[in-house]
Amino acid sequence: MSLRAVLFTPLLLAAVAAADTTPDRFSSGVWQGAANYDDEGAFSDCTMTAEAQSGVLLGFVISKDFDWGLVLADETRSFDVGTRKAVLLVVDEREPIAAMAKVVDVHGILIPLENSDEVVEAMRAGKALRIATDGTEFSFELTGTREAIAALAQCVTEHEGTKRVEL
Repeated sequence: MSLRAVLFTPLLLAAVAAADTTPDRFSSGVWQGAANYDDEGAFSDCTMTAEAQSGVLLGFVISKDFDWGLVLADETRSFDVGTRKAVLLVVDEREPIAAMAKVVDVHGILIPLENSDEVVEAMRAGKALRIATDGTEFSFELTGTREAIAALAQCVTEHEGTKRVEL
């Protein structure tokens, strides 16, 4: 998967900039999103985030190549940057989805997701998501993810091949 650690910072910035009305930002229900660009100003990905009641941030990211994944950020946890973690994703009562996450920040992990109908539909239609790693479990409500993931994919389609516009 071509998603890299540089995706993590823009993801967190998308949550902070929720009130921003620039064309590169969008919202869908509880989700706040943004188009992100690399250091040369070329479009790289779109992200959207929502914060759980626990303060843990959950995000979805879709790259310009339509690879996708989840980002989990928890300021109370410390991870060893660059390492990999086995994770288990459980949506409602569906079969668990095993994945290998990459630690991209001292407080966050990136979990690449399979681009299969089963995984996409679980994330879009699910009500609750549990993520288990290293003996810790995080729980999230998947409120409005059907519309939010559609908006995220639309963001990628709209920004594909674009350059950042400096105001």
